[in-house]
Amino acid sequence: MTKPKFIGYDDTTKRQIWQLNLASIETDFAWDEAHGQKFACICAMDTSSIPNAKLSAFCSHLIKLGCAYFCAWGPGCKRMHDLMDEQIIGSNPPVTGIGCLMTTWHAKESLVKAVDYFLYCTISDDDYAPAGCPHGLAMSFGRAEWEAEIERRLHQSMTAQ
Repeated sequence: MTKPKFIGYDDTTKRQIWQLNLASIETDFAWDEAHGQKFACICAMDTSSIPNAKLSAFCSHLIKLGCAYFCAWGPGCKRMHDLMDEQIIGSNPPVTGIGCLMTTWHAKESLVKAVDYFLYCTISDDDYAPAGCPHGLAMSFGRAEWEAEIERRLHQSMTAQ
């Protein structure tokens, strides 16, 4: 099973930053190192050919892992954002809602600007994540250039401190 790799500790946000690059949304992944703690996540993915059911299952998996702030980037990112929101509120709101898991989409921004938002603007809801988000997970799917750009920006942010 695929697992994220540790990039470094961000002194500004007080977060451990991790990166996970997967060939597709169907690739199984786990993240034992987060120890069930809440995390912020950016997901760079082209969702245009992925069925809603698969995206919803992916979003549900992130929630179960502890996602407390979700940023979507790439073609179709608004749809992925909306499907994450559906997982959060459930089929019978407010009864089925899980709380205030924050979500954003970044369709009109560069990948670097979206990564910067993920690094410096993802402040979780205090009620949903009372201990904050001590981890950040940057994910990309199937595009080597996105993987490289994310990794480059993550390393730049670590060395700029």
